[in-house]
Amino acid sequence: MRLEIKKGNRFGNFEVIEELPVKRLPSGQTNRVFRCECVCGKSKDIRLGHLVRYKINSCGCLNIRRKGKTDSEKYIRKIWRAIKYRTDKNYHEKHLYFDKGIAVCDLWASNYDSFEKWAIKNKLRKGFHIDRKDGSLGYGPDNCRVVTPTVNANNRVNTHVVKYNNTTYPFMDLIRLKGLVAHQTSIRNRIKRGWSIEDAFNKKIRVGQWN
Repeated sequence: MRLEIKKGNRFGNFEVIEELPVKRLPSGQTNRVFRCECVCGKSKDIRLGHLVRYKINSCGCLNIRRKGKTDSEKYIRKIWRAIKYRTDKNYHEKHLYFDKGIAVCDLWASNYDSFEKWAIKNKLRKGFHIDRKDGSLGYGPDNCRVVTPTVNANNRVNTHVVKYNNTTYPFMDLIRLKGLVAHQTSIRNRIKRGWSIEDAFNKKIRVGQWN
């Protein structure tokens, strides 16, 4: 019975692109051959038996990476481990993730190389974070983006936001925009005491006095 393999089928680190003409070996044996895309983005032609039995793990990129990890690769793996850990039922703040049904998609959870491929394509590197576009959904290629730490912090559910002149801002973004980083404690105290947001930010802060 002929095994049906379609474009898009995955075998380990490979995704099938197309079936190529049958290849005839010197022995006279014929083999079906498939052009596949490796998780690193390169293509490789693989015989059916090697593909379905997972005899070939990559186009060769895994062997290269095993010889020595760069700082960028180490950082990407660190992020991968972090998102898996924080969505685990044993995470110390599981109410923020596990209890809300936030999880890592099956592809990323079971296959680091698929996450690494996405991370490299989206330029995830030291100094940048992975952020969920929709905070109510989990970690996966369709819901994640690479952002600066500031943007990531502003997207958290516990970020303090304020409405100033009919526009909503993360509190610290408005502090920076107004050049009031040195007075953020005074402004927080004003708001706690019932001041309007506009007055808390606009009224002059007298140095040495509790405002």
